[in-house]
Amino acid sequence: MVGKRQIRLGAFFQTFLGHHLAAWRYPATKTEEVTSLSLYREIAEMAEKGKFDLLFLADVLAHSEEDIAYTPQIRLEATAVMATLAAVTKNIGLVATLTTTFNHPFNVARKFATIDHMSGGRAGWNVVTTAHDHEAANFGLAQQIEHHLRYEQCEEFVEITKALWDSWEDDTLVLNRETGLFLNANKIHPIHYEGRFYKVRGPINIPRPPQGHPVIVAASASDRGRDFAAQHAEVLFTIASSTVQAGKALYDDMKQRVASNGRHPDQLKIMPGIVPFVAQTQKEAEEKFEHFQELILPELGIGWLSQYLHHDLSQYSPDEYLPQLQHVEQVNGEKGRFQLLAELSHKENLTIKQLARYFVSTQGHLFVVGSGDVVADKLSEWFINGAADGFNVKFPYFPGGVQDFVDYVTPELQNRGLFRTEYEGKTLRENLGLHFPKVSQSTII
Repeated sequence: MVGKRQIRLGAFFQTFLGHHLAAWRYPATKTEEVTSLSLYREIAEMAEKGKFDLLFLADVLAHSEEDIAYTPQIRLEATAVMATLAAVTKNIGLVATLTTTFNHPFNVARKFATIDHMSGGRAGWNVVTTAHDHEAANFGLAQQIEHHLRYEQCEEFVEITKALWDSWEDDTLVLNRETGLFLNANKIHPIHYEGRFYKVRGPINIPRPPQGHPVIVAASASDRGRDFAAQHAEVLFTIASSTVQAGKALYDDMKQRVASNGRHPDQLKIMPGIVPFVAQTQKEAEEKFEHFQELILPELGIGWLSQYLHHDLSQYSPDEYLPQLQHVEQVNGEKGRFQLLAELSHKENLTIKQLARYFVSTQGHLFVVGSGDVVADKLSEWFINGAADGFNVKFPYFPGGVQDFVDYVTPELQNRGLFRTEYEGKTLRENLGLHFPKVSQSTII
């Protein structure tokens, strides 16, 4: 799409029933529908009504080891949910999280190609490497694969997947009933890939996806993850920096990395996460947030903080400050969130209890409580000052958090000319303003 630069919006969905860890206890949350299509469909339809670019489906491969009895850690398989929602939506993009650590490129290429066809070109793949030991244990490993090896495997995995999508040229299908020629066999190519981790002959047995490639999304804050995003991703979801200036520094760094990989900087959309508690008035929004905070069990916040800091904090008084933590380079899990929490605790001089209450509310993302214009001000500030191309909106609770945003924030952004009033195209790639990828000539033998 050529025209005025506009904000991109993703609607983040995870089955905690909202981004706030106490969301399931909030009276307006549809907790009883946590495994029902009715809830997912309602969220998707609300987000589509609000002209969101995409619905982002988070996923992990295990229960958290902390406070399992107190949080709704139900995780429906994301690509299955994505395929289901493709049938009940028309315009909104559908992005599912799927790990490269415990899958195979051929299966993943088929899965996303299928959904891209079935949705009319609205599929996206959030590429992740599985970070936690308790997830690895479900696949027979005593501990997770080392961070650098996970990314080396991931890069090879994505290269193969793209090659499989390209193993059919765009005009392969002939479908000539008179001659009986179904396809041009000369336009289907094995990939004969043999690398360090995988050996795949190809080709795939599905025509090239409508988007060429389903949109590749990355969600990482580590330096290694950013290098991967600069090379392969078209959307980057990231933990937001604490200030616009720091956000702009990250934004500029990522755009430079993209250019260094021979890509146009506009072909990576940077969308930090934001948690908005929004209502019709400032007073109502603040009262809503305080209600949520009252629902937090103290043990819950400290338990989750312990998991991400890789240190059992239950042995300390909640009024103490963080103990000495390991260095970020020693962390084999989510390095970005670890570093953000450790730095924030030091910078703001927060006790364990204070840091836990912050984390339960935001999980490290941008945070705003206010009326529609206040939330729009925050989004506009980051966007106009070059710190973001858009935002991954992490609603506090479902489905009302989505409705609040669509009712109060979306019109404000539209009135300012910063957000669409209608979808520009039919595919996710078109609506995000991304190029259609040509078939790689290296695939054609």
